[in-house]
Amino acid sequence: MSRPPALPVSSLASALGELARAQQRAGRSAMLGLALLGLVALASPLLAYHEDLSNAREEMLGHLSNQAHVQADALGVHLGLLEAELRRLAEHPQLSPEHGPSILEKAVLDRALHHSPLFSEGVALLTPSGDRVWSDPPQMSLGESSLNTRPWFRRVMTDGVSDISLLEGNDGPLVVAVPIMRGGQVRGLLVGELRAGARPLPGVQSGGADMVLLMDENDQLLLPAPLPRFMWTRERASLVRALATAPGPLVLGGSRMLGAAALVPMPEGISGMVLAVLENEERDIARLRRRFLGQLLFHVALLGSTLLIFTFLLRRSYHSLIAAEERLRHQETMAALGSASQLIAHEVKNALNGIQAALSLLRPAASAGEVALPALRAQVQRLGHLARSLLSFGAPRPAHRRTCELRLLVEEALQSVRLLPEAEDVPVAVALAEGLMVQADPALLVSAIDNLLRNAVEAGAVARDTGLRPSPWVRVSLAREAGEAVLTVEDNAGGVDPDLEPRLWEPFATARAKGVGLGLPMARAAVEAHGGSLTYARLPEGSRFCLRLPLESSA
Repeated sequence: MSRPPALPVSSLASALGELARAQQRAGRSAMLGLALLGLVALASPLLAYHEDLSNAREEMLGHLSNQAHVQADALGVHLGLLEAELRRLAEHPQLSPEHGPSILEKAVLDRALHHSPLFSEGVALLTPSGDRVWSDPPQMSLGESSLNTRPWFRRVMTDGVSDISLLEGNDGPLVVAVPIMRGGQVRGLLVGELRAGARPLPGVQSGGADMVLLMDENDQLLLPAPLPRFMWTRERASLVRALATAPGPLVLGGSRMLGAAALVPMPEGISGMVLAVLENEERDIARLRRRFLGQLLFHVALLGSTLLIFTFLLRRSYHSLIAAEERLRHQETMAALGSASQLIAHEVKNALNGIQAALSLLRPAASAGEVALPALRAQVQRLGHLARSLLSFGAPRPAHRRTCELRLLVEEALQSVRLLPEAEDVPVAVALAEGLMVQADPALLVSAIDNLLRNAVEAGAVARDTGLRPSPWVRVSLAREAGEAVLTVEDNAGGVDPDLEPRLWEPFATARAKGVGLGLPMARAAVEAHGGSLTYARLPEGSRFCLRLPLESSA
């Protein structure tokens, strides 16, 4: 086989030099591609990081919105209960403050409101001119300025409706003012005071929030009082009110906050109150940012080390190729054109295969670096916000049972019911069997029986006032039936509204203007916690509630 003609040494050197330059260009292109591949791989965790922060902020806003609604509902129900209690007392016929204090008035008020836990600062009875007739405690503060100059006092006297506002100016306790109406005119006021943050006031400074704000319809900041460090203005009030429709960021006192707001459901005549729940965005987001940045740095380190390894391997292959070319230049100076061409073609092919093999190893790194989205989980339990809402009903305490005589528990409940103003107009007939021993928590069971008796007496009073029953009555009997103690409470007040009867045991189901709808559900829950039952039956003239508990011997 004939050899191809020889190639001059200068031509061979020129060809090898051109090949070396081509290899260098290919090496630079490979390094540039590797760098672009690293940037693409790093962009993935960066985008995921920003998406995770956005999702975390949205989740926090959703949590704040739920918390604001739960707390607003709880505060509305609580303030509504306080207003309803004062309004119920204001309807008592013995209250006539315009004639000055009387023994009967003081007796009624002492019996209903003396050391009442409903109002943390106290309760006062005022004349239309703002003079104090009675208060508990006697030294209860009514502010320094004249009551006639207070906006809430003038609104109650002019419109004859209840009002909830601050006692005086921008400081002091929250007041619930209820007019005493006689003959279509305001004859006096009942005023209860609540200190901001006091225990009986739910929905304020609860649920883990940094700040809870409460505004009235005139954008006056009611809670917290005294005012926070920042200046309260109309512009800030508008921004806070806007959180009810669009939760989002807000700057207060130099701090960037995330907040949500909700309208507080209030009694008729009181509207426009807004409760806002705010949390420090920088503090809460900073924890997420540190966590996400830690994950991002881990992926950057992983990708960087991978790129360094591939760069090292590529550079070593490149230098090995250059060394082989140098050896070839010295060995094949006088080779023929065929031999030189074959050798050069073989070496170039080897170099290209090495580069392609290195690039093929880099392809799986394109999908590396996914940042897992961490989940944010708290509370509350809210709700709480939430719920916390009628707080005690949603999380009842467990029963602590001991041996009790049921007759004594019924008599204890009767004693508290006889103190009601309605008890004077509704006679209660009692027939209680003795010796019926049960395993029960006295506090829970007395509360359940008290709810039944209270409902019957109040229903009888309403039936008498409306003319439905000129002579209302309530009958309470306790007897033994087949190993059970059976307590029956009957009345002739007309019975439960038929439309309400299917929802009688549901929370907040009530047809009474003064009712909230929690008594019967709480009573049934307490009885069932003792292994008993509570049922309702309609009578021709009224209602019958039957409470059954297993006797201690049968248990």
